[in-house]
Amino acid sequence: MALRAIVEDEYVPARIVLTLGILGGILTTIFFVLFRPNPPTTFDVFYFAATKSMSGEVVFHTGYGLWTYTPVSLLYFYPYAALFDFQTAALVHRVLSIVVALVYGVVLARFISRRARLSLIDEGLVVGFTMLSVYPVVNVVNGSFVGMFTAALGVGWVVLESDRDAGGVLWALASLVKGFPAFWGAYLLRVHRWRAIGMAIATGVGATLVGIGLFGLDAYVRFFSVAGSSRVRLDMFQNGASPDNEAMTPIRGLAQLFPNIDTVIWPPVLLVVVAGLTVWIFYRLSSETLTERATLLLATIIGVMFIMPTTQDMDSYLVYAPVLVLLYVESDTTVKLLYAAGTIFLSYNVGRDELAAVASVVGGNVAELALAVGNPLLAFAKMPMYGILLLYVGCLLKAWTDEERVVSTETAATSGPDSDGRSRQTVGGE
Repeated sequence: MALRAIVEDEYVPARIVLTLGILGGILTTIFFVLFRPNPPTTFDVFYFAATKSMSGEVVFHTGYGLWTYTPVSLLYFYPYAALFDFQTAALVHRVLSIVVALVYGVVLARFISRRARLSLIDEGLVVGFTMLSVYPVVNVVNGSFVGMFTAALGVGWVVLESDRDAGGVLWALASLVKGFPAFWGAYLLRVHRWRAIGMAIATGVGATLVGIGLFGLDAYVRFFSVAGSSRVRLDMFQNGASPDNEAMTPIRGLAQLFPNIDTVIWPPVLLVVVAGLTVWIFYRLSSETLTERATLLLATIIGVMFIMPTTQDMDSYLVYAPVLVLLYVESDTTVKLLYAAGTIFLSYNVGRDELAAVASVVGGNVAELALAVGNPLLAFAKMPMYGILLLYVGCLLKAWTDEERVVSTETAATSGPDSDGRSRQTVGGE
């Protein structure tokens, strides 16, 4: 009863989850200081790919790692290469990443506040989680591009929710970096945003033509043959092998359960199963309320993550926008608990390497117990994978119970259209 009272006390669960998420980011920072004071970065790949392409053809093997993005996305890094030496450019990029995370957090906080009437404490927690939890922290430390990529997609959804089809443009621009967000178009189809789809297609095609004009068709052919398949490392999971890497695919766990099955079979199996479940969620839920639309978006994002063998742990940052919304607007107690638990698991990006490093310092029986319990669990999947699974189960349960379809049907006759042309309701919705 006590647990149920806490969960139903409006925003207390969200506050607990976001506070724990911020704590996870702080602990991650401490971990880097103590155990990885000189972590590898990804910015050197961006910088030197841009530098080399400015003086010749697009080079995917940069000497510092493999450039795995589309050729036209090199244009973003040209100012870094043209204006700064590497060290200065990396610093500028990190500062810009912090600014982008701050802006992204403020946008999400204001968006949620207009629907859920957040206090300043709640708005601060949303901004803090968006800036200071594990993924934005690692993004800055590693000099990654994931933060800006994620912000474009998240803000794009907020723009769409404000009934501005330009959100499709932001999604298309992000898809030019990593192609898989193009599959988020399934969400746009489900919520009938036809003009946004048209703008996204026009933006994607136009930018690709610009890229071909600047870098040549051969650069795109080589992108798909060299870079596009670089992270599809199914052989690493063969015979149940579980490498300690950033892999965020169900194939890792399936390879553990069925070590004698060739891993080549799993991508088509996942495609059929996950696509089928996601389509079922699409069928069961309407798109009348913010809660339902956020659930549909979350199911779409996770479905794409599960199907793509190239998904990495940093891609977990992509779920922030719908998850933060759902932590505040979801009314079903059990579903809310699943979202809360999933977000907590997601907020502690721990693998066997991190566990071993901490255990070596702690020592004693506690460390031995942690390794005995943690190693097999983390061989099966990293913590974020468990979190993503819980979030997806939450989406499935939401579709199964489907209470909001009943509520929206009952209130349709009495609810007037809101500012974005959709029916507004107060129970479990906006």
